[in-house]
Amino acid sequence: MMESNCKESDIKIHQPDVHRVFDMANVIENAPQPSTKDCTLYMFRGIKIIGYLSTDKYKILYYLWSIIVNFFVTLYMPVGFLTSFILRLDTYTASGFFTALQIWVNCIGCSLKMLAFFFLYKRLLASTEYMDKLDVRVTATSDKWQIRKIVALSNRALTLYATLYLSYASSTFWSAVIKGKPPYQVYNPLFEWSGNTRNFAFHAAIEYALICFHCLQQALLDSYPIVYITILRTHLNILSRRISSLGNDSTMNNCQRYEALVQCVLDHKNIMGLYNIFSPVISGTMFVQFLIIGIILGITTLHIFLYADALAVVASLFYVASILAETFPCSFLANSLVDDSAALSHAIFHSAWHNEEPRYKQMLCFFLQHSQKTMQLTAMKIFPITLNSNINVVKFAFSVYTMMKQMGFGANLTSGLGIES
Repeated sequence: MMESNCKESDIKIHQPDVHRVFDMANVIENAPQPSTKDCTLYMFRGIKIIGYLSTDKYKILYYLWSIIVNFFVTLYMPVGFLTSFILRLDTYTASGFFTALQIWVNCIGCSLKMLAFFFLYKRLLASTEYMDKLDVRVTATSDKWQIRKIVALSNRALTLYATLYLSYASSTFWSAVIKGKPPYQVYNPLFEWSGNTRNFAFHAAIEYALICFHCLQQALLDSYPIVYITILRTHLNILSRRISSLGNDSTMNNCQRYEALVQCVLDHKNIMGLYNIFSPVISGTMFVQFLIIGIILGITTLHIFLYADALAVVASLFYVASILAETFPCSFLANSLVDDSAALSHAIFHSAWHNEEPRYKQMLCFFLQHSQKTMQLTAMKIFPITLNSNINVVKFAFSVYTMMKQMGFGANLTSGLGIES
């Protein structure tokens, strides 16, 4: 829906062989050396598919495609699900009511994250400029190998998320169709699917297409933090190794070591520039994600302890595990990023600087001072994105459950809505 001056050709240097579509998701030794921005290759392709990054040709058709996809998937799907949910409220058991409510909240969360991503994703396009600057300094064979590995890892992350979500959508679709019902029964104001085989098939096909695009959106939102944090960590580690060996490099004279130190300072400046440009994107989407997780965990806890039978408990626990898995990789990598940021300061301090000339020591002190800024990712600057945040969300859900149980929420809900327990 938004045009950008950054074209797909600007964010890659290696076009995979048409016979091997997933080349960039694998480490291939004989392939041309990839650049850091190749980590975002599949991600930007996914952004183009969902209608955010226009093509060079047929722009009018692309804008039409963008409007259709984002209207029906991002905007209408949560509304249609809620409408169907309300219209069929008297048909739910208490356990079915909570299950449907969990899915609707998660659907709302994905749409809210996509709206936040829509206003911020251009920052990701601009970040490739810093990646190009950092690649200029990647000359050692071991460093090039690190770049090759993270390119494969980053593109593999999106592929894995998309495969898992689409597999879930497909299995849900076929299990529902076999039972003679559309998979999600999203409200359709145009025709009634029950009692008509053709309308049923058409309705089910539409829902399956919508949920597939929804899964692609969710995969993009869950994988892009992994991509960018991995890029940051890799270049921080490369810089730490470079500064650690700088003072012990006997092939350089004093002037050359000083110039190399200045280049390290510039590398750190580019790393901080990359961090500053993409951290607001993660901040917005992860805030919504943690908020949605808190709500879903509260609903699921009520479901498990008040109404669920043994099978429903198992299904709910798997659902909770999948929801927490959406934030765990990002939280783990964000924790690791803090450690890597601190490790850079230690590498600077413990480098062999004692016998260097005064200007080298002065520059080193300047570098050490600026490296003290910890790369801590936060959710809307309210709380840090860490593994402890996941634990605190779970604690919050149990606190909500305890409060609602003391208020008699379960009995009031059952009698108020007239649903069966």
